[in-house]
Amino acid sequence: MKFCRCLFTVVPLIVVLLATVPKFFEYLMLNHLPANYVFQPEELQAIVKKSINSLEVDFTAEQIMQTVHANLKEKYPKYIADMAPEKWVFNNAGNAMGSMIILHASFSEYLIFFGSAIGTEGHTGTHFADDYFTILFGQQNAALPNATVAEKYLPGDLHHLPYGVNKQYSMIPGTFALELAQGYIPSMLPFGMVEMVTSTLDYQSFFKTVRLTAQQMLGNLMKGKF
Repeated sequence: MKFCRCLFTVVPLIVVLLATVPKFFEYLMLNHLPANYVFQPEELQAIVKKSINSLEVDFTAEQIMQTVHANLKEKYPKYIADMAPEKWVFNNAGNAMGSMIILHASFSEYLIFFGSAIGTEGHTGTHFADDYFTILFGQQNAALPNATVAEKYLPGDLHHLPYGVNKQYSMIPGTFALELAQGYIPSMLPFGMVEMVTSTLDYQSFFKTVRLTAQQMLGNLMKGKF
């Protein structure tokens, strides 16, 4: 009987917490986190389009990423990391596999180049963050559960995935994008890392991702960027 009384006390408390905690975090994300944001999705898209227009028609994925990176460094010199081949790392998330390089990581934002030389397909994940995916090279396709026709995104297009929304997506071979996430970035990390330790067993990529992310987050925190 004592156990039953305890159960009737604890279960409603758990239900209340499950109902109220997400709303609390949602309130903070909408009303307080934006004050910490450095990047604007529309500005990033404009930088991408400017970079595309500055190149020859037959530019490569490497050329557009180098050009976008240079323009980002000019616009946000304090917050964009240097690029180097050894900073690229494999990423497995939502059954999709690609490569990424971290340009910025803080507790409220991350900015990366993400793509795949051979193409990929998977689940976007469901996040407490808005995701902005601006195509640099190639094509991304995406679809909601009830879709019968895929959304298509080409170079210069911005694909916004609002927080709490999830889709199936694919990228044709050679597709690369500039990805901005704004929200509770630590809450996204399990989605981006768990497959490396439970499925692919790619511990080298896991620890490299942890190290590079921690360096960026702590470094930006030291600059006063949450």
